[in-house]
Amino acid sequence: MYKGLSIRVVVCALLCACLPAYAQAPEPRKLITEVDTLSQLGYQNSIELQGSESTMTLGFGSRLDEIVESGSLRLSMVVSPALVAVLSHVKVHLNNELLDVLPISEGDAGNEKEFDVALNPRFFSDYNQIRLELIGHLDRDCWNPEDPSIWVEISQASELELQKRKLRLSNDLSLLPAPFFDKRDFSPLELPVVLGRQYQLGIAQAAAMASAYFGSLAEWRGSNFPVLINELPRQHSLVLLTNDNRPDFLKDFPEVTGPSLQMITHPHDPYVKLLLVQGRNAEDLQTAVRGLALGSSLMSGAVAQINKAIQLRPRKPYDAPNWIRTDRPVKLGELVDDLQQLQVTGRVPPAIQVPVALPPDLFTWQSRGIPMDLRYRYSPPTKDGTDSKMSFSINDQFVEAFGLTKKGVNGEKKRVRVPLLDSGFIESGDRVRIPAFRVGNKNGISFQFSFSSVSEGACRTIPAGNYQAVVEADSTLDFTGFPHYLEMPDLHAFATSGFPFTRMADLSNTVVVLPESPSVAEIETLLYLTGYMGASAGYPGLALTLTDRWDKKQLADRDILLLAVNESLGANVASGEKLSLVIDAADRILQRPMRAEGRAFQGWRNAGDQKVAEEISVTADGGFAAIVGRESPYGGNHSLVAIFAAHDTDLKLVQRAISDGGKHPHMFGSVITFRGDKVASFNVGSTYHVGELPLRKLIWYHFSDHPFVLAFGSFLLIILLTVFLWRLLSLIAARRLRVGEGDK
Repeated sequence: MYKGLSIRVVVCALLCACLPAYAQAPEPRKLITEVDTLSQLGYQNSIELQGSESTMTLGFGSRLDEIVESGSLRLSMVVSPALVAVLSHVKVHLNNELLDVLPISEGDAGNEKEFDVALNPRFFSDYNQIRLELIGHLDRDCWNPEDPSIWVEISQASELELQKRKLRLSNDLSLLPAPFFDKRDFSPLELPVVLGRQYQLGIAQAAAMASAYFGSLAEWRGSNFPVLINELPRQHSLVLLTNDNRPDFLKDFPEVTGPSLQMITHPHDPYVKLLLVQGRNAEDLQTAVRGLALGSSLMSGAVAQINKAIQLRPRKPYDAPNWIRTDRPVKLGELVDDLQQLQVTGRVPPAIQVPVALPPDLFTWQSRGIPMDLRYRYSPPTKDGTDSKMSFSINDQFVEAFGLTKKGVNGEKKRVRVPLLDSGFIESGDRVRIPAFRVGNKNGISFQFSFSSVSEGACRTIPAGNYQAVVEADSTLDFTGFPHYLEMPDLHAFATSGFPFTRMADLSNTVVVLPESPSVAEIETLLYLTGYMGASAGYPGLALTLTDRWDKKQLADRDILLLAVNESLGANVASGEKLSLVIDAADRILQRPMRAEGRAFQGWRNAGDQKVAEEISVTADGGFAAIVGRESPYGGNHSLVAIFAAHDTDLKLVQRAISDGGKHPHMFGSVITFRGDKVASFNVGSTYHVGELPLRKLIWYHFSDHPFVLAFGSFLLIILLTVFLWRLLSLIAARRLRVGEGDK
């Protein structure tokens, strides 16, 4: 017995002695803490829960390479002084699991109070929802759950704190586009792009194609692509390398024989992945990016060779996936990611939101509205004539409210009277019509259901209960028959949607002109803009062209995007017509119009308001950038948009302004200037039009501001027609007389 025990002891001692030779200590877990306020999660104002059983929902995602280990919700609330303690409280749910009940005490009434709610990590999933529900009670014998004195207001400074553990992922391309873009992450995308020291224009073009792809995935989140030159990144990143131009940290990496993609682990951080876009030259890199954008669903393993990635059928104008179709009626179900978004539950449920993105040049002048066949269902109230209703809004502009009846389907009355800019009221009937003057690139349709309680006499109120409502997915919007026509330059269209470049979703009609040796800031701005255009169109710009030369043959019949840190490159485009803004080192020359309004509704200006009336020259050293628009000097019906900056760092001013939706209403016309957080816009210089109109509508549109000219032209046309008919009838009469004389 002792002998066997001694043998086991010796064996264990030998194993312990040898352990350091082949085993490593367990790697410490990488923990991160993320704190977001409600304003950072999309709530720009405080949130009010009005009425008993009212709810609000806070949504957020969990990344593939992270797991939530613990979390807490710090709520800062002001409670109505009318609420009764003990009976009134707020319920907190996480993914439909009740986590906590926040009681309302005697001292809470009318005061701000903070609550800490622990979030159980067992209930977290890829997509998470925290739902708050107010149960309110009044100190009365008779009270209504909809009483306006039942409320709780939640501050936008309330915080969601999550403790996460990073996960080590395998080098597997089947994860794409994760972890470089994770659709479960609702925060803005920041994806560094690493280039070698000797980057060329072709490599920059491949990087722009890649940013357009990831921007199209990020969409509403926004995206940013910092450029690192020969620098090892600290987070998930793209690395573009050719056999003769690669970062130093990959100088010993094997050369490739063709376009390929490979996922590797960061050399110093096992939780970070690098996606290598490889090729023998710049053309191979562009092929590899096309393979990434179009064929990621075919990839698996650590390496993928791209044998072919070509476009068999060219894209058509206005076929961007994010833009609503104008060749046929479109169902509302096509405009949402999930049909569940068209269904709500509760007495006062959140509004059903349907996004609608339109081409900016959709011509709706003198339109009688856009018809929409609307159908919806709901849990019927107990009786007719209650305050239960469905409110319908366009772009936060109220359109109509429909009463909800015991039928449980569309209300009996389907008449909408929406004032338009150019005509009285639209016709009535069973077709709702959208106010045409609100049509723009980004629109939102809102359906707000509300169910009221029923009073059966004194102290007899029947609560509304847990109602449900749904907007039918086969309800349709019809934008067919509208032509495309827009007065340019219109930099508002560029700032909000990348138009006119996004007219072709793949940017096949776009040429980007850069300096011969573009700086890092200029490349970063290029990647930001192509990512922004990809997000607007919902499709990557895989067919754009980059050049550093003003080649008339290459630029003819193309839309041109110019990026430069001073005006020296743009001087080549003047063609006898001076640009409205010139930036040369510290000197700035601006041409101002007769009326330099600071309002966005420039469609109401008079015909001569944009003529050059003043010219100002300034020498200054501070930060300054500008966007200038004009007609392309190399082909009619095409545009040139030039982005200038006094210094490299000033290009960030343009990026920040375009990313800030609050500045979009102040960005319009032919010139936009940026100084810090200040934006100024001007309509100056000559205008032109893009698109086509039928001849009759074209004449009426352009002469609508000149009724006397139109009247004179009509009068002259009538006289000419009268003379022609008189001569014609005279000839016919003379012929008959000659024939009659011959018969005699």
